Parts: sequence; C-alpha cells; structure tokens
Amino acid sequence: MDPRQLIGIVLIALVVGLFFLWLRFQRRQERASESGGIQEVTILVKGAYDPNVITAKAGIPLRIHFNRQEDTDCSRFVTFDTLHLRKNLKSFSTTEIEFTPEKAGEYPFACDMGMYQGKLIVK
Repeated sequence: MDPRQLIGIVLIALVVGLFFLWLRFQRRQERASESGGIQEVTILVKGAYDPNVITAKAGIPLRIHFNRQEDTDCSRFVTFDTLHLRKNLKSFSTTEIEFTPEKAGEYPFACDMGMYQGKLIVK
C-alpha cells in the first residue's frame, strides 16, 4: 500500500472518530415542565441520553421518562449515584423514575459502563 493512501485512510478515520466524539459529548439541555404539581421530562436513550442535561426545581416531585429505543447492554440501567437511585430500563419502552429533588445542586446520572452520561441540575 502506498504511504499516501495509508495516511489518507488514517486521516479519514480520525475525522470520523472526532465527529462521533463531538456527537457523544454534545450537551443538550431541557427544563422539566410542570403540571399538576409534578415536573416531567422525557429522555431518549439511543446511543446517548437526549437531552443529557435536565433542569428541575427543588421541593417539587420530578418524573423522568426514560424512553429506551435500543437493546444494548450498556444502556440497560440508569444510576443516579448521589441520589442512591438505580433503575432497569426495558428495551424499546419507557420507564419512569419519580422522586422529589430536595436540595439544589448538580446530580450526575449514567449507565453502568459510564458511556452514557447526563446531569440533573436542581435549582
């Protein structure tokens, strides 16, 4: 193989890899909507959490709908370590987690492998 071809292949692979990293770490934020005394937000689970940053108010119950549209092992569970919450997400269905965030702060959540990551911001 010609060295120029090898360099071209490596550069193309690098660009494609950087594009997927950019998609992976891109942050999309959404505020939980409030209705009837409950805050609600839906997160699509497909290759990542979308949105991966959600904002909610302290002291008001929060219901997060995890819409898992895949069956990879990585996204099978979601864990909020600091809140001591862990939930099994069924493939191709929506699973709800409901709790009341008591204190303002930032609460990360992730899959078991840490590849899917998000953050709950409580104000």
